[in-house]
Amino acid sequence: MRKMAIAWILAMLLLMNIGLVNAQNEKEKSAYPTIMVTFSDGKVYNITGKTWGVAIIPYVEGRITKFNWVNKSEYLFFDRSLKGLNPYGLDFVRAIEAHTFKEFNKNMFVVLGDALNMTANLDSDHDGYTNIQELNNGTYPGDPNEYPGKNEKGFWDLYGGYVTIGIIIASVFVLYFVFNREKES
Repeated sequence: MRKMAIAWILAMLLLMNIGLVNAQNEKEKSAYPTIMVTFSDGKVYNITGKTWGVAIIPYVEGRITKFNWVNKSEYLFFDRSLKGLNPYGLDFVRAIEAHTFKEFNKNMFVVLGDALNMTANLDSDHDGYTNIQELNNGTYPGDPNEYPGKNEKGFWDLYGGYVTIGIIIASVFVLYFVFNREKES
């Protein structure tokens, strides 16, 4: 009887501990906001920050392999404050909303893949590059200040300083010879 009571107390303590851990996990705030989605069938659903972080963004990372994802995925769909959607995020959610809740609930990843395809050739941030061009070049399709080639350096960026120094040195030699010629005459 004594062993049974001790086992019961230990079981209760274990269950209480599991409950506390689950309560703490539920209280943990995600870096991403919860976004309300209204599907084509009228069903309203909240995509939580946790769903963005553990399902949607990793799925997109797996599909777009040319994008350099290191420390960059947090702003793929969201603005810099991480409180709302950026233009690409808005287009992506609209593409998700073109489906029914039943389709989303049955296989979210089919709907996400379809949303990627539907938004690929859009230019969400109106910077002259399609979303897929930006993703394949490692820039955010929702930020007009980021676009393919922005950080690439041209000839003058790479060699302008050397050219300028070369011109100055050549000018010094030319002036030296011009003024030395006048003294000899």
